[in-house]
Amino acid sequence: MFVQSSERRLRTMVLLAALSALGAGCASTPPEPKFAHAMVANSRIAASDTVDVVVDAADKVNVLPVERERVAEKIKAKIDERKVKNAAAPSARAVQVTLHLTRYEKGNAFARAMLAGLGQIHLDGTVSVYQMPDHVLLEDFDLQKTFAWGGMYGAATSMETIEDTFADGIAATVTGQNAPPPQASATTSHKTTN
Repeated sequence: MFVQSSERRLRTMVLLAALSALGAGCASTPPEPKFAHAMVANSRIAASDTVDVVVDAADKVNVLPVERERVAEKIKAKIDERKVKNAAAPSARAVQVTLHLTRYEKGNAFARAMLAGLGQIHLDGTVSVYQMPDHVLLEDFDLQKTFAWGGMYGAATSMETIEDTFADGIAATVTGQNAPPPQASATTSHKTTN
């Protein structure tokens, strides 16, 4: 009886370890965008474009200025890293990428360690890409990232890790490196004021 119980516990532990290993990609998998305005071919950020990133937050979102600045720096770094893979535009543009955070919850590492699904990390926002200085909207999309794995992997994953993945999801989208084939023209672009 004792041998069966020990074997069962060992199998359970191996199964949980395997599930954790399979889920290891979860924190590093960039989120998929939900477009409000369809992306067009000439709205992709090109190698020659200069990019400015602005991060703000809804009133109900509890995020410190230093955290917003850190997220902005990560987004800019990821865009700069990815845009070099794109061709240069005929003329360089100044582009502003604006992230409006709608959810920023760090969760609880101890709760995640205890059980998957507890202490979740959430990072959601709306991203708008503008051609400057006229503030012409090039694309607009929502991005959501939730991390809920448990165990040691859940405890070891921090908000900063999720910020990296979220920033790469934005960079991949605005450079056109994770999107389906874009439309041929910028018929959806329109001027906005802010």
